[in-house]
Amino acid sequence: MTPPRGKAVGILAFAGAAGLLSCIAGAMVDLRAALAAWMTASLILTGLPLGAMTLLMIHGLTGGRWGEAMLPPLRASVATLPLALAFLLPILLRPDLVFPWAAADTAALPEVVRAKLAYLDVPFFLVRFAACAAVWLALAFFVLQWTDPAARRTYTRGFAVGLILHAAAVTVFSTDWMLSLDPEFTSTIYAMLEASAQAVGAGALALSVLASTRAVEVIAGGEGDAVPGEDVANMLLGFMLTFAYLAFMQWIVVWAGDLPNDIGWYLRRVAGGWRILLWLVLLLQFALPFAAFLTRGVKRSRRGLAWLAALVLAGHVLETAWRIRPALAEPRLPLTWLELAAPLAAGCLWTTMFVAALKQRPRILFRRERKAHG
Repeated sequence: MTPPRGKAVGILAFAGAAGLLSCIAGAMVDLRAALAAWMTASLILTGLPLGAMTLLMIHGLTGGRWGEAMLPPLRASVATLPLALAFLLPILLRPDLVFPWAAADTAALPEVVRAKLAYLDVPFFLVRFAACAAVWLALAFFVLQWTDPAARRTYTRGFAVGLILHAAAVTVFSTDWMLSLDPEFTSTIYAMLEASAQAVGAGALALSVLASTRAVEVIAGGEGDAVPGEDVANMLLGFMLTFAYLAFMQWIVVWAGDLPNDIGWYLRRVAGGWRILLWLVLLLQFALPFAAFLTRGVKRSRRGLAWLAALVLAGHVLETAWRIRPALAEPRLPLTWLELAAPLAAGCLWTTMFVAALKQRPRILFRRERKAHG
């Protein structure tokens, strides 16, 4: 399997445009349902370039073969950040339809939410989003410059400062766009949970690209008798375990606290069909990948790595949707097709840009490898 090219990229763009037209048609019927579906898909896609930027900056500080192997797909992901941020702009036109605290009748809000309205203010929200977008776009520009394989120096100090700014922006963004969907819920580790989830998604996507292009069989290996795919898989396992630990700690603190406002966050996400989605998340995001990560044969097989990456990436998408979508308005039955049209539109358009960015330097590591062995 190889990345889409030529006609396939055209099909992706066409499918994205068709999905976008479907979303526009749905918005004319029920704007709230359309924005809810679009916002869910957009936040999932925004997390991929942000997670890729996290991994690139961590590698810039620590080094390692895993980062060299993942460099092309991670850089391509970061290059899609402007498009991902643009996906969020339609939500800003009617934030009152998706954020309960942005509604005109604030007197109807619970007291615990009204106490937060000094922060949860629409103009202030817009200023914070603009600040986060500015920080990320500037960081994306510099990270792409600093990680260019042609660069002749390291930028350790720049990566360190960049990680600090990035962590602050992720904290503000995840609080505003995700946590505030349930304004009665409070979590001090939600930003770390989202940052680790972004790293898992970006790492799984990068591993999927490496496995599908057979890059793991061509680029240089790791330390000792390790192969590059094994290095990448081990790093992905580390981020996956970090995410699982943070998710469990958030749950155990809420369970021990036994506070109605916090417990309601989980009750909404285990009711009805969301419970089935939760079991799928546990299976795809943890149980099956964890077992595969412990099998060295899987990490040394291109096909095994491809399946492993697909499981983790699917689990990441479902887990992010599980955290975001239940807080938004339930779709009317005749409009459930929007739940497919929105990710189709945003996903195809994002993938088109990702593939275009990936093809700019498609064989830079292969050329390096041939030169090293030549």
